[in-house]
Amino acid sequence: MRNKLFSKEIISNARLTFAFLLGILGAGSSELAAGSYGDIYGAHPTAAGMAGAQTATVNNSSAVFYNVAGLGRMNEADLFSAYLDQRDKDKEAAANAPDAPKDAQGNPIPQDGGPVLASDVQDTPGTTGPWYKRAWYNLKDGMFTYRPLPRPTRPLHEVTFLGTYANPTLKNNAPKNENTKNPDDSFVGLGFTMNLNEIFDVGRTIRFGLNAILPATGNLMVVNDQNPTVPRYLQSGKSDERPTIMAGVGVELWKDRLFAGIGMTALAGGSGAILLKDVPISPDPVQANSQVVLTLKPMINPTYGLQFTYGKWNMGVSYKRETYLSADPIPARAQTTLLGIQLDFDLALLDQYNPRVYSYGVGFRPFQKILINFDINREQWSLYQLSRIKEKYSEPLNFHDTTNYRLGAEYAFRPSVKFRAGIGKRPSPVPIYHGANNWMDNDRIIYSVGFSYLFSGRNYAFLKDRLRNPVIFDFAIMNQQLSSVGVTKYNPTDRNPSYSYGGYIWSFNFSVSLFF
Repeated sequence: MRNKLFSKEIISNARLTFAFLLGILGAGSSELAAGSYGDIYGAHPTAAGMAGAQTATVNNSSAVFYNVAGLGRMNEADLFSAYLDQRDKDKEAAANAPDAPKDAQGNPIPQDGGPVLASDVQDTPGTTGPWYKRAWYNLKDGMFTYRPLPRPTRPLHEVTFLGTYANPTLKNNAPKNENTKNPDDSFVGLGFTMNLNEIFDVGRTIRFGLNAILPATGNLMVVNDQNPTVPRYLQSGKSDERPTIMAGVGVELWKDRLFAGIGMTALAGGSGAILLKDVPISPDPVQANSQVVLTLKPMINPTYGLQFTYGKWNMGVSYKRETYLSADPIPARAQTTLLGIQLDFDLALLDQYNPRVYSYGVGFRPFQKILINFDINREQWSLYQLSRIKEKYSEPLNFHDTTNYRLGAEYAFRPSVKFRAGIGKRPSPVPIYHGANNWMDNDRIIYSVGFSYLFSGRNYAFLKDRLRNPVIFDFAIMNQQLSSVGVTKYNPTDRNPSYSYGGYIWSFNFSVSLFF
């Protein structure tokens, strides 16, 4: 009776909504929860547009998620400001050249067709001759040659507001419950980076970054000691309702070439009590008149990253330790109406798991306007454990480690306009359970496209004196095709029947990045 009562009553969800202040206090320099939204839909539209292939080249506020070493790079606004500064210098040098056309007073005459760059007047194989010779020259030129990047007059800080709409279309005939009906994965986010050279200039980029992602449902966290027998999606709906607040520092160790970073991730953990009252003794599942009190504190885990750039090549490696919510032990007390019998239990919760991830990335820029990234992500789902009681009374989960492949490309149509596309493959860590367990997940094929526009007052005369720094708008669309899965039970029953599930997910990512 004791075991039956315990195992059935823990099925009830422990739902807690935290104030946003808890997220700031718990993770002002760390992460309150695992980054599930970012893994599945992208932590930034730039990454989402390239199917998440960002380990080797990321340089915005989402670097704390993809590779914290990317904080050591110049961001897009820095690169664009340096480009404009260099363009103005080249334009002035061309105008002041002895053979430049001048008016009667000796002033340079502005030329149509935009600024004249120094490279435009060089008579080299890269700018003359047949197209195939020009293409070959541009491909091999600088393949392994170090060329220092121009630096802006003043480094810029970043604030990014982002939002993602994701409403999965999941088709299944599994038993319906709140975990499988109408899942909503939409979320909003805030990114921030600050160049610490504004405090003390060391001649190298040192940048602090913070990135927060919150569920759009308004539920900042759902604590649930999941019953493995109840059908539930591992990476959609209730399983994703958790905030992601990450932070880190990136440093430029070797100018323009080697970058390193360290960050912290954490998930709330602690202990508490559950009071179960008026629980009928019955062989069937019953709902208790329950009360939950939990005391949680951050459990901090590190993240590390490296990036290396030389010539046309970029390489990156990143490590994120697994995060989870752990409340162990939780003393619980159940009281029946029969003879005033009081039963004591020792409970343990383990939920909100996000796997340990090793990421490896290579980026190649065959031409100045084209970037190609390839990423491999190794996710260690096999480290997931059931809570102590579930481990004793439930079937083992046996999640698989997975390897994800992501390929992305970016084309800079203009310095201020970029187009992106990507494709990826993300296997499911969930095996087919023929017994009582019913965790659900699908293999995914990912397709994505994206667009970026940098709005600068220096490119528009009417904004020249008003818009002092660039504003970047990013947009991405992602489609994930979910492979169909059929589950055939050894002993199907009305409560645990055989079923199938599949579907697809469209997501739309948008962000506005302000620089100051």
